[in-house]
Amino acid sequence: MPAYRLLYIEDNPVNALVVEELVSRRADIELRGAEDGQSGLALARDWRPHLVLLDMQLPDLDGFQVRQALAEHPDTAAIPCIALSANAMPEDIKSALAAGFADYWTKPIDFQAFQKGLAERLPHRG
Repeated sequence: MPAYRLLYIEDNPVNALVVEELVSRRADIELRGAEDGQSGLALARDWRPHLVLLDMQLPDLDGFQVRQALAEHPDTAAIPCIALSANAMPEDIKSALAAGFADYWTKPIDFQAFQKGLAERLPHRG
Protein backbone atom coordinates (compact mmCIF):
# COMPACT_ATOMS: atom_id res chain seq x y z
CA MET A 1 0.00 0.00 0.00
CA PRO A 2 1.51 3.36 -1.01
CA ALA A 3 2.63 5.64 1.80
CA TYR A 4 1.74 8.85 -0.04
CA ARG A 5 -1.16 10.22 -2.05
CA LEU A 6 -0.22 12.72 -4.75
CA LEU A 7 -2.81 14.71 -6.69
CA TYR A 8 -1.89 16.37 -9.99
CA ILE A 9 -4.43 18.88 -11.30
CA GLU A 10 -3.52 19.36 -14.96
CA ASP A 11 -5.56 19.75 -18.16
CA ASN A 12 -2.73 18.92 -20.59
CA PRO A 13 -2.62 15.14 -21.15
CA VAL A 14 1.05 15.21 -22.20
CA ASN A 15 2.11 16.93 -18.98
CA ALA A 16 -0.04 14.51 -16.97
CA LEU A 17 1.60 11.57 -18.73
CA VAL A 18 5.10 12.90 -18.00
CA VAL A 19 4.32 13.24 -14.29
CA GLU A 20 2.66 9.81 -14.27
CA GLU A 21 5.83 8.31 -15.75
CA LEU A 22 8.10 10.10 -13.28
CA VAL A 23 5.97 9.13 -10.28
CA SER A 24 5.72 5.50 -11.45
CA ARG A 25 9.35 5.10 -10.34
CA ARG A 26 8.17 5.51 -6.75
CA ALA A 27 6.16 2.52 -5.49
CA ASP A 28 5.40 4.43 -2.28
CA ILE A 29 3.31 7.07 -4.12
CA GLU A 30 -0.22 6.73 -5.44
CA LEU A 31 -0.94 9.35 -8.11
CA ARG A 32 -4.37 10.56 -9.09
CA GLY A 33 -5.18 13.26 -11.58
CA ALA A 34 -7.89 15.80 -12.29
CA GLU A 35 -8.35 17.72 -15.54
CA ASP A 36 -9.82 20.92 -14.11
CA GLY A 37 -9.98 22.91 -10.91
CA GLN A 38 -13.46 21.88 -9.78
CA SER A 39 -12.84 18.15 -10.12
CA GLY A 40 -9.43 18.61 -8.49
CA LEU A 41 -11.02 20.34 -5.51
CA ALA A 42 -13.61 17.58 -5.14
CA LEU A 43 -10.95 14.87 -5.36
CA ALA A 44 -8.73 16.67 -2.84
CA ARG A 45 -11.60 16.88 -0.33
CA ASP A 46 -12.56 13.22 -0.77
CA TRP A 47 -9.11 11.64 -1.08
CA ARG A 48 -7.00 13.98 1.10
CA PRO A 49 -3.66 13.80 -0.73
CA HIS A 50 -0.38 14.47 1.02
CA LEU A 51 0.68 16.85 -1.76
CA VAL A 52 -1.01 18.64 -4.66
CA LEU A 53 0.79 19.52 -7.88
CA LEU A 54 -1.22 22.27 -9.51
CA ASP A 55 -1.13 23.62 -13.05
CA MET A 56 -1.58 27.39 -12.93
CA GLN A 57 -3.75 27.64 -16.05
CA LEU A 58 -6.73 25.33 -15.96
CA PRO A 59 -9.83 25.56 -18.16
CA ASP A 60 -12.21 26.57 -15.36
CA LEU A 61 -10.14 28.12 -12.56
CA ASP A 62 -6.59 29.36 -12.33
CA GLY A 63 -4.09 27.88 -9.91
CA PHE A 64 -4.50 30.76 -7.48
CA GLN A 65 -8.26 30.14 -7.24
CA VAL A 66 -7.76 26.42 -6.66
CA ARG A 67 -5.07 27.06 -4.02
CA GLN A 68 -7.34 29.56 -2.26
CA ALA A 69 -10.29 27.14 -2.25
CA LEU A 70 -8.07 24.39 -0.83
CA ALA A 71 -6.79 26.75 1.86
CA GLU A 72 -10.33 27.78 2.85
CA HIS A 73 -11.68 24.24 3.30
CA PRO A 74 -10.90 22.61 6.67
CA ASP A 75 -10.29 19.19 5.09
CA THR A 76 -7.67 20.49 2.64
CA ALA A 77 -6.22 23.60 4.30
CA ALA A 78 -3.03 21.87 5.47
CA ILE A 79 -2.21 20.16 2.17
CA PRO A 80 0.87 21.72 0.57
CA CYS A 81 0.48 22.78 -3.07
CA ILE A 82 3.24 23.11 -5.62
CA ALA A 83 2.60 25.31 -8.64
CA LEU A 84 3.60 23.95 -12.04
CA SER A 85 3.73 26.46 -14.85
CA ALA A 86 5.48 27.42 -18.05
CA ASN A 87 5.50 30.99 -16.72
CA ALA A 88 8.98 31.26 -15.26
CA MET A 89 9.27 34.99 -14.72
CA PRO A 90 10.46 35.98 -11.23
CA GLU A 91 7.24 37.90 -10.56
CA ASP A 92 5.14 34.79 -11.39
CA ILE A 93 7.12 32.72 -8.92
CA LYS A 94 7.05 35.45 -6.26
CA SER A 95 3.26 35.86 -6.61
CA ALA A 96 2.66 32.12 -6.26
CA LEU A 97 4.85 31.80 -3.18
CA ALA A 98 3.18 34.85 -1.64
CA ALA A 99 -0.22 33.23 -2.28
CA GLY A 100 0.75 30.23 -0.19
CA PHE A 101 2.21 27.77 -2.66
CA ALA A 102 4.90 25.62 -1.04
CA ASP A 103 7.06 25.76 -4.17
CA TYR A 104 7.00 26.64 -7.87
CA TRP A 105 8.26 24.19 -10.50
CA THR A 106 8.56 25.27 -14.11
CA LYS A 107 7.55 23.48 -17.29
CA PRO A 108 8.78 21.81 -19.29
CA ILE A 109 9.51 19.62 -16.30
CA ASP A 110 13.16 19.09 -15.45
CA PHE A 111 13.13 15.37 -14.62
CA GLN A 112 16.00 15.49 -12.12
CA ALA A 113 14.66 18.58 -10.37
CA PHE A 114 11.20 17.00 -10.24
CA GLN A 115 12.52 13.81 -8.62
CA LYS A 116 14.60 15.83 -6.16
CA GLY A 117 11.65 18.06 -5.26
CA LEU A 118 9.40 15.05 -4.81
CA ALA A 119 12.00 13.36 -2.58
CA GLU A 120 12.17 16.49 -0.43
CA ARG A 121 8.39 16.70 -0.06
CA LEU A 122 7.64 12.98 0.08
CA PRO A 123 10.71 11.14 1.46
CA HIS A 124 11.09 7.53 0.32
CA ARG A 125 9.11 5.04 2.39
CA GLY A 126 8.46 1.43 1.87
